[in-house]
Amino acid sequence: MYDKNAFALTRKDFLRGTLVGAVSLALGSRVALAAEPVKVGFIVPDYEEMRWKAADQRFFEEEAKKLNLDIVVQSSNNSESQQANQVENMLTLGVQVLVLTPVNANAAAALVVKAKRAGVPVIDYNFLIPKSDVAVFIGRDAVEIGESIGSAALKARPKGNYILCFGDQGMSVAVDTAKGNLNALQPAIDAGDITVISQQYNKAWSTNSARAQVENALTQANNDVAAVVCSNDGMAYGAIQALQAQGLAGKVFVTGVDCEPHAQELIREGLLSVSNFSEFDGMGRQAAQSALALATGKEVDAAGTIDNGSGKPVPWIKVPNVNVTKDNIDEMTSDHAWWFAKA
Repeated sequence: MYDKNAFALTRKDFLRGTLVGAVSLALGSRVALAAEPVKVGFIVPDYEEMRWKAADQRFFEEEAKKLNLDIVVQSSNNSESQQANQVENMLTLGVQVLVLTPVNANAAAALVVKAKRAGVPVIDYNFLIPKSDVAVFIGRDAVEIGESIGSAALKARPKGNYILCFGDQGMSVAVDTAKGNLNALQPAIDAGDITVISQQYNKAWSTNSARAQVENALTQANNDVAAVVCSNDGMAYGAIQALQAQGLAGKVFVTGVDCEPHAQELIREGLLSVSNFSEFDGMGRQAAQSALALATGKEVDAAGTIDNGSGKPVPWIKVPNVNVTKDNIDEMTSDHAWWFAKA
């Protein structure tokens, strides 16, 4: 797997904006400009989550321009078939490196095979593609994030009924986040301090699906719920809608992940208790830098590795994460103005 100590960052370090510096260690010295334009494809899963266009793509494009990369960027609109066509088209266009954020991680393994047969290395971005021969993985530790938000909920609500809203089961990040949730909560479950009255994977990380899950659980529990642990902000919005309908918003502990602008508003209003955040700008820059390194025959010297089931360790540029709450959101706003809105 990986050496967590290689990535250790204090919360203060993170809040002071050190991610790009810390993660850039994974590439060793700064990558030089390409002598000739290097053609790189970057595929994101959708534009429904604002991070893909406003953060990851934006900073990938900015860094690519600095590095003299000739880039092709596309969104797959959450369609596996569209993403498959986009990969085929990019290979036809002659991309030298493909940065792929899969719509369905399991299905994307076949896309990696296709790219490899064309002699194009693949950077696995954000979602781990299982059993695939990718050149490097750039992403967060989803198990760690699941443990972090689960622990935050348990600290605030050590007893009572819990609802767990997991993401799309077709994505390894959803399965790993769920694993992290249960890692944090299992001792309290075993002790009888908390009871999980509903746990469910929600296709496409759907707000509506999460809302329905929480509505059903509230009905079954006669509104006796201590916490709703959601694996992303979108599902947290659905959970909060369900809680508002029962007059419980702000009384039940709710978690999210990504700390989108709307989530920031809900945190300030006391309706969302915590949302886990990573610097997507750093991820986008690292993707451009890694692409140039691979295209010019340089090894991406990642600080750790991850096991994706392929039989060999995958270099991992791991992106740190931090929980954002009412207590630290002002400091986060000051340090990361590109993502956080002022109150």
